[in-house]
Amino acid sequence: MLEHEAPAVTGARPERARPRLGAAVWLILLAALVLRLGFVAATPHYKLVDDATDYDRHARSIAAGQGYADVGMPGRASAFRPPGYTYFLGGVYLLTGVKDKPEADRVLPGRIANALIGTLVVALIGVVAAQLWGRRAALVAMACGAIYVPLILVGGSIMSEILFAALLLGSLASAIQHRRSAHRWRWALLAGLLGGLTVLTRANALVLLVPLAFAVWDARPRWSWRALGPPVALGVVALLCVTPWTIRNAVVFHQFVPVSTQLGSAMAGTYNTEAMADRENPASWRSLRRIEEYRYLTDQWRVISEAELERRLRAASLDFIEAHPGYVLKVMWWDTRRALDLASWKWSLHTADTISITPGWAGAGVVCFWIFALLALAGACTAAARRTPWWVWAMPLLVYLGVVAMVFETPRYRTGIDPFVVMLAALAVVAAARRVRPSAPPAS
Repeated sequence: MLEHEAPAVTGARPERARPRLGAAVWLILLAALVLRLGFVAATPHYKLVDDATDYDRHARSIAAGQGYADVGMPGRASAFRPPGYTYFLGGVYLLTGVKDKPEADRVLPGRIANALIGTLVVALIGVVAAQLWGRRAALVAMACGAIYVPLILVGGSIMSEILFAALLLGSLASAIQHRRSAHRWRWALLAGLLGGLTVLTRANALVLLVPLAFAVWDARPRWSWRALGPPVALGVVALLCVTPWTIRNAVVFHQFVPVSTQLGSAMAGTYNTEAMADRENPASWRSLRRIEEYRYLTDQWRVISEAELERRLRAASLDFIEAHPGYVLKVMWWDTRRALDLASWKWSLHTADTISITPGWAGAGVVCFWIFALLALAGACTAAARRTPWWVWAMPLLVYLGVVAMVFETPRYRTGIDPFVVMLAALAVVAAARRVRPSAPPAS
C-alpha cells in the first residue's frame, strides 16, 4: 500500500522511485524488528508480574484446551481479562509447545510474538501515514516508530497493549482505505472485524467504533442506503465479533457482561478516601486489597461472582463520585500529567515496573516520549495535520478519555495513543525538511 497509494515523488522516475521506496520500507521494518528482539535479548531476566501473571495463567489453560482458568479457587469463573490477548498468547504457547514449561521458557516466545506485533505496528503507522499524507511522511513516520522507545518497551512485555495498538491502527487503515477504494464494502467489513477484535482486546475500545463508522460514512446523499450501508455493516460485524464472548459471560455469570469485569475495580481503586487524601501521588489508583473502605465488598469475593463484585464496586464508586463530584476533575488533572510522564519521575518508573521494565529502560522511555511529544506539538500545527479528518484524531482522544478519569499508567496505557504521537512528530520532521531544502544550493 505504501508503494501504490501514495503520490509519486516529484521529479523522480516512477520505475526507480518505487523500488527504492520498497527497499527503504523493508530496511526500516528490519531495523524495527532487530531493535525489538534486541530489547528482548537484553532483558533475559524479565519476570511475570501483576497483570502479566493473569495473562500467562489463562494462556496456559487455553493452550491446554480448557478455556479460561478459574481464579482464586476452583469453579470461580473470570472475565476480568478481555479474551483478545489471552487467546493470542494461548495460541503462541500452543504452537511453541511451552504451556507446561517453566516461566522463563514460556515468557520468551510470548515476548518474541509481541516483538513481531510491535513491528507490525510500525508498518501500520507507515500505512496510515501514507494514506493520509503521502510516501515521504510514511517513511519518516515508520523510521520514528522503529526507534520510539515506549513502543519497544511495551512490545517486549507480556501485555495486551501492543496487540491493541496493532488492531486499532489496522481498523483505522481499513476505514481510510474504504474511502479510497472501488471495493468499499470489503474495507468497511474489515474495519468492523478489526474494530471488534480491538474491543475484545481492550474493553474500553468499544467507543472507537464511532469514529470508524463516521470514517466509512462518506457517500452522498448521506441518508441513502448507499451511504448508511457501510457504517451499519461495520457496526454489525464488530458486534457479531464480540457477541460470542458476551454470550459466554451471560452463561457463566447469569448477567450481562459485554466484555470484561474490570470497570468496577478500575473505578474503586481511584475513587476512595485513601486515594483522594494521598499527597505524594494524588488521585492515584491502588489495589483493592489495600483499600479498607471497600473491604466489606472485597471480602465477599468467595461467595459472589466476579461479575456481581464488579457491579457492586462500580455502584460504590459512583456513590463516592456523587458525594465528591469535584474529585473527578482532580483525577483527570493528575492522570493527564501521568499520561505525559509529568507527575513525577518516581511514579513513571513505578508504573513501568508493573510491566517488568527496569528503571534504566523506563527512564529512556520517558525521555524519548518527551522528545517526540515536543515534535508532535509542532507537527499538530502543520497544514497536513489540520487537513486530516477529525475522526482520525478522535481515535487517540477517545483512548485517552477512556482511562483518564480512572487510572493512567505509562507507558502501557499510552500505547494506543503513541502511534499518533509518532505520526505527528513525523509531520514536524517532514515540514522542517521542506523549509530547509530551498536554502540548499542547486545541484550542478
